[in-house]
Amino acid sequence: MKIPHVLKNKNFVKLWISQACSLISLNLLTYTLLLKLYETTGSTLAATFLWIAYSLPILLSGPFAATIVDVLNRKKLLVISTLLLVVTMLSFLLVGERYFLFYALMFCYSFVNQFYLPAESATMPSLVETDDLPEANGFFLLSKQACMLIGFGLAGVFAKFVGLPLTLIFGAVILCIAFISVSTLPKLNGRKPVDVEKQLGEFFSKVVEGYKYIKNNKNILYPSLLILGGEMTLTIVAVNIPALATHIFGIAIQDVALIIVVPALIGAIVGVSVISPLIKKKVVRKKTVIQNALFAVGASFLTLALVPSHLAPNIRILILPILTFIIGFEFVSIQVPSQTFMQEETPNNMMGRLWGNLWFLMTIAAIIPMFLSASVTEFLGADILFILLSLAMFMSAIYIKKSGNVIK
Repeated sequence: MKIPHVLKNKNFVKLWISQACSLISLNLLTYTLLLKLYETTGSTLAATFLWIAYSLPILLSGPFAATIVDVLNRKKLLVISTLLLVVTMLSFLLVGERYFLFYALMFCYSFVNQFYLPAESATMPSLVETDDLPEANGFFLLSKQACMLIGFGLAGVFAKFVGLPLTLIFGAVILCIAFISVSTLPKLNGRKPVDVEKQLGEFFSKVVEGYKYIKNNKNILYPSLLILGGEMTLTIVAVNIPALATHIFGIAIQDVALIIVVPALIGAIVGVSVISPLIKKKVVRKKTVIQNALFAVGASFLTLALVPSHLAPNIRILILPILTFIIGFEFVSIQVPSQTFMQEETPNNMMGRLWGNLWFLMTIAAIIPMFLSASVTEFLGADILFILLSLAMFMSAIYIKKSGNVIK
């Protein structure tokens, strides 16, 4: 088996190791705290605040984090940010029973991470030859999915067998590997000093320009709404998974990651490997894939909400991983064609503004639905929430079917 050329680049491998370690630690921390908060409070709203605490720094630091990356030495920024992540991870050990401090520390962790992420992305072109960039980006995308699977899976195992303190220590050790890895990179200077005020002004002008471009082009607006809606739905589901597991399926909170999250992520990975070639070879229309996937997700949500109460407990546990695998597979079947269509329809000079604007909007748009979904679960039950989500999927599928050839 031939070794990919980019893996012969030692500096790329170091950056890749750092990325993988940071992602595993982030997903391990996020899901461990989510399970702990729900186990302690029994409240979906308490878990929702954790996601809010993580999202706020994205909004606050987004306008200037990239500018700082361009000005400072990127190696130093990577080293300092990973070291601060280690310190923040270990700080969770000092919380004790004061779980409200989880929110403050998660805010700090996310804030530091907003400087690590753009520094990492900006560093890759300096370490990798231009011809190897597509391959390098592929490895980063693959590791992003794999590390989410590993992080969530470990969170479930550690929650059940190890406990919170040792989980946090393990996460800090993984981050130390990231710290060592970036410490051995060559010196990576930023560009010449820039006018920060000008850079901030350009950032917001690009956001507005990107927003107008999306709004005024149906070929971009429709898939953008699908991607935005998909990310919002995933966030809502993630926050409400503990309630779904305990209230509807009657499984222990510690088993949520292994029985629900891991099968869903495996489904997503399988979905990427199956759907991407079909789209690339034009075996099936993107619109048909999206439409069928929306119906399938809606049917799966409805099954999750209505069927379990009529089944024996052992049968429930058997069908749950199957349903979540299907949901993971079908969500990818919505996102991949939508992203592909947007990339095909968007001029190169608008690509950065489009995706940057979409990422910014996703973060803002997810906050209110998270609160509303948590409130529905809190007062009406998880089954009602998933019935509402299924109706939203069915309505979206019908709308796409009647939208003509906006998505081909």
